Amino acid sequence: MLNKLRSKLLESIRNKKLNVFGFFLLLSFLFLIIGKLSGKYTETVAFNVSFDKVPENKVLLEKKKQKINAVISSNGFNLLPLIFFNRPVKIDFESDLYYNEDHYSWIASKSSHKIKSMLGQKVEMLSVKPDTLNFYFETLDTKKVPIKLDANISYTVGYDVLEKLVVEPDSVTVIGPENIVNGIMELSTEPLALKDVNASFTMPISIKIPKMDGVLKLSTPKVTVSSEVVKFTEGAIEVPVTMINVPKSLTLNYFPKAVTVLYYVPLNRFNEIKASDFKVVCDYKEIAETEKNTMTPKLTSVPEAAKSTRIKQNKVEFIVVK
Repeated sequence: MLNKLRSKLLESIRNKKLNVFGFFLLLSFLFLIIGKLSGKYTETVAFNVSFDKVPENKVLLEKKKQKINAVISSNGFNLLPLIFFNRPVKIDFESDLYYNEDHYSWIASKSSHKIKSMLGQKVEMLSVKPDTLNFYFETLDTKKVPIKLDANISYTVGYDVLEKLVVEPDSVTVIGPENIVNGIMELSTEPLALKDVNASFTMPISIKIPKMDGVLKLSTPKVTVSSEVVKFTEGAIEVPVTMINVPKSLTLNYFPKAVTVLYYVPLNRFNEIKASDFKVVCDYKEIAETEKNTMTPKLTSVPEAAKSTRIKQNKVEFIVVK
């Protein structure tokens, strides 16, 4: 009955050629409807189904949506919203479904209280059909894989990243068929290209999802890339050369006694750098079995703030003093 009243009301509203007679006719019809809605009716309302708290590694196989049909009774005013604005019944995967061999079952007698709470106290629920709904879920494989950042970033002259780029999260969980998931060792981001960067930044970037058959989901579709960018300056400092692994029976005279170390450092930390923070060594063992009279100086210790360090001189000459 309510469905017929709804159809007549909508048909009358769509008619744009209402004259005065039609207006009063419509008004009379509205009073008739109000009178009808005051009566008590019994209707069958079909509710769609939606799922809540489904594990990430579960996917519903059925494409056709199942419905729950509830026979309800109340006056028309209470039933009308349920007919026009039908909400889905939420099925909690953890508490409303029961595993039965190869499928999960929803049993009306154990879960109908949720439908009652949706209807409200003024609507009586007489019955629910079907008494059981069966759902088939596929169990997918999961695997945690690292994220590889595909970035091409250039900085304004005099600026650089303070430390390495930070990607959060640095790994994601891949969910899909076992034969596909097992072949994924890492995932790349979409290309990130930035030019003339001179300030710190934080931005989201999407993860590339492999194009292959089958269901494939990620625990998160994006990662956040951040970088602290500061102004740098170049410095130069004289550092003494230390000879190592020289036999006690030998005395070496070498030149130069100190070398120039060039380094790149944040401008605000330039005054922190001292010669004692560096260590430059020449290893006699490297040339002991040769007739060379030069050694290559190497940096074995640098301050944490310095980056892109290098020694200006690439040779230290020596003679053996007997």
